[in-house]
Amino acid sequence: MVEDTVRLEGFSESLRGSNSYCVGSNQKFVQNFVKGKMAVLDGEVAHRGRKVLVFQGAHAAPRWLLQIGWDAAFHIRDVQDLKLALTYIQHGVKPTRVVWAGADPAPVVLHTLSRLEGTTLLALGEKAPVHLDWHMIFWSPDARQEDVETAIVARMGQAGITGIRSILKELHASQVGLVWSSKGEKDKHGALYWYDPADGVDMNIHIDIQEAAAVLTEVAAFLTR
Repeated sequence: MVEDTVRLEGFSESLRGSNSYCVGSNQKFVQNFVKGKMAVLDGEVAHRGRKVLVFQGAHAAPRWLLQIGWDAAFHIRDVQDLKLALTYIQHGVKPTRVVWAGADPAPVVLHTLSRLEGTTLLALGEKAPVHLDWHMIFWSPDARQEDVETAIVARMGQAGITGIRSILKELHASQVGLVWSSKGEKDKHGALYWYDPADGVDMNIHIDIQEAAAVLTEVAAFLTR
């Protein structure tokens, strides 16, 4: 991706052991992103450990999120719920993959999760997180410039948004997204990359049980003619 002297490379770091954040209001994008990344993480740890969903909010979690297949799921509505979820994550079998949705974890919660060895955190939200204790932030391919700039400036300064308008336009045309990452970076301010939102999606293909049953019934009927 080129804009004058600005070049973005493809993102290749693993999410494992990091605090990552997915920014997107398009539910289809978020759904594919989460399923894809969880499939990749599961493969990296050979499906060992635990997968935990934490949903914070008054309403119930979306059905697609509940259907991923969790070892434990927590709906956080009060402090007691939060304590229960954190206790499970702290003492559960590692490695642990945690998806946090509905609302951003409080700074003290994020700090606690960051200190747990063998724990990977992936949070979801429609806007980039304000707090800086995140290692990666992923935006959808249709991310708006004004929604991206504030988060980048907070982490990289004004120099970080050089040519960002043209970069986002090109990323959108290519249907790939922007990611800021500090993982493995020599510069403490991190760097920008592009990533493919479809990465890992084909590893986690959803099978509709009713549709599959209907197809098998038709096949059986055909074979008995």
